[in-house]
Amino acid sequence: MPNIPPNASLSCPHAQFLHVGSSRRALVVALFPVVLAACAPDAWRPDDPFEAFLDQVQRKCGEVRIGSRSIGGDLLQNADAYFLDVTSRYYHREISGRSYAEALAGSFGTKPDSPGILCVLNLKRDKDPLPPPVLGM
Repeated sequence: MPNIPPNASLSCPHAQFLHVGSSRRALVVALFPVVLAACAPDAWRPDDPFEAFLDQVQRKCGEVRIGSRSIGGDLLQNADAYFLDVTSRYYHREISGRSYAEALAGSFGTKPDSPGILCVLNLKRDKDPLPPPVLGM
C-alpha cells in the first residue's frame, strides 16, 4: 500500500479516472457496430432455417468426430463459438465447402476429408437447389 500524505486530495485522480472511463465507454460504443458486423448473420438475431440446419447436423452427424471432438456433444451442445460461426458462414454461402473443410481441419487438428466434416458437407442446406458440394481432394 503506498503512503498517501494525510493532506493529499483524491479529487483530481478521481476526475482523471472518470475521464478515462468515459473515453473507454465512447470507444466501446464506437466499436460495437464493427464487432457486430463481423459476427455471423445469425449471431445476434433468430435464424430459424439455420437452427433447423443445426438440428439436422445434431441428428445425422452428432456422434461423428471432427478431430478429437464429437460434433453433437463437444461442438453443438457446448456451443463451440468457432464451429458455430464457421458453420453459419458455410450455411449462408459466405464460404465454400472447401473453405469450410479447411477451416475446421486447421482448427480441430484433422484432415479436410475427415468423416465429421464430410458428414456436415453432405447435408442439404435450406433453399439449396443443387446437391451438396463434393469435396475434391
